[in-house]
Amino acid sequence: MDFAILSQSPASTVSHNSALNVVLKAAPTSRRSAREPHDICKEVRVLAELNHPGIIILLDSFTDDDRNLAYYMPYLPVGLINLLETTAFSPHPFTASFNPGRDLEREDRFFTIARSIIIQALFALAYLHARGIAHRDIKPENFLISHDGYVKLIDFGIAYEVNRESHPSNIWVEPKDKLYFEVCTGPYRPPELLFGTRSYDPFTIDRWSFGATLASFFTPFRLLSSDIDIDDNDDDNPQDTSSFDPFIIPPHLNTTNPSTYWSRNTLYDASRSEIGLAWSIFKIHGTPNAQLWPEWPSLPQSQTLLFNSVQGKGLTKEILPHLTPDEVLKGDDDQPIPTINDLMNRFLRYPYRARLSFANALAHPWFTKSNIILTPPDYKAAIDSHWDSLLVSNEDNEPPRLKVEQVWQPSQEAKVAAKETVKNQMVEVWNGKQFGEWLGELLGTRLAATPL
Repeated sequence: MDFAILSQSPASTVSHNSALNVVLKAAPTSRRSAREPHDICKEVRVLAELNHPGIIILLDSFTDDDRNLAYYMPYLPVGLINLLETTAFSPHPFTASFNPGRDLEREDRFFTIARSIIIQALFALAYLHARGIAHRDIKPENFLISHDGYVKLIDFGIAYEVNRESHPSNIWVEPKDKLYFEVCTGPYRPPELLFGTRSYDPFTIDRWSFGATLASFFTPFRLLSSDIDIDDNDDDNPQDTSSFDPFIIPPHLNTTNPSTYWSRNTLYDASRSEIGLAWSIFKIHGTPNAQLWPEWPSLPQSQTLLFNSVQGKGLTKEILPHLTPDEVLKGDDDQPIPTINDLMNRFLRYPYRARLSFANALAHPWFTKSNIILTPPDYKAAIDSHWDSLLVSNEDNEPPRLKVEQVWQPSQEAKVAAKETVKNQMVEVWNGKQFGEWLGELLGTRLAATPL
């Protein structure tokens, strides 16, 4: 590919047989100028070594005259966050607040699309972890979607690599016992990072962040305003509401005002402070103690603040109003059931060892008992190329688990069977449309046709 014809703008077009829209990302490579712990040298190296349809492609990289390292990647204009903030992407119509009857056709469409996105994201993350790489910034903004429906993980600037903590090309050295806790973003940060630990499991923080990302498929929409004067009239915390409607409209706003727009609440509230974020987690999962969370007393700042003792509410329909009645239940630790709430709960656990691995999650019954998994074109080939590498488990040789650390671990035979079951359920066309067409219909626009 000839990049000489690129302009100097962050996004432009390459002409080489076909048009390709690209994005340029650049950052300094010197410690004096780099934003710790972000490391573009490590990001470029990691991307160059990865080869998976669920991970963004590194097209080329170069160093400019100012010692900035830059790289090109395909430009994908639509992200998961755009879809999540589209009110059409819900099992409930907006009128559900006034007319609470179920729309089964709409529910079917929502869960078919959601399941496709979630299994693609899981597949990419399982591949990443199998290669000894933790992302450490899982959130909706870091999943992009191509025109034909491929979900792509991006932004590896704070990734962690096992046994390469002191690689000579890294800008920052990060020993195992001195990990950065200034990783992950806001409401997707796991609780251990809020209490100053520098000795954590980077792979299990990805699991928590992914669970919080899944919850964003089911949290309420809230009407906001771009008009500062109007927004100033709302003294309430957007995340703190006594209303559990799927669509929340503050009293001073209405949907006909051109300055208003819909946004998704996050499961946890990072709008005020880290203490506020911790408290929002505790209100759902309970105030931690040594019995609930064995690692809790060892966190450096766990004993410096005294929190009220509360019993967690759990992931209920009141908190996640876009859950449908069929998807609310969850199973026992060792017996999962085919609901999305069961899957989410297995990531959002206090004990690190109790969080479900991504490779095991691919065998969860929400996928294997789904009947239909809509995929982008040729996705079965990706399954054949990468699934078997995910079957190797390091969990079999771990020390015995405490009761609160119990986690569902499907057998190797079950994971092999899950591969064939999932493949047999995969279709590229559902109800007359391909995945990319369904996404375009939901977003009210045609996704840019960017060949990858």
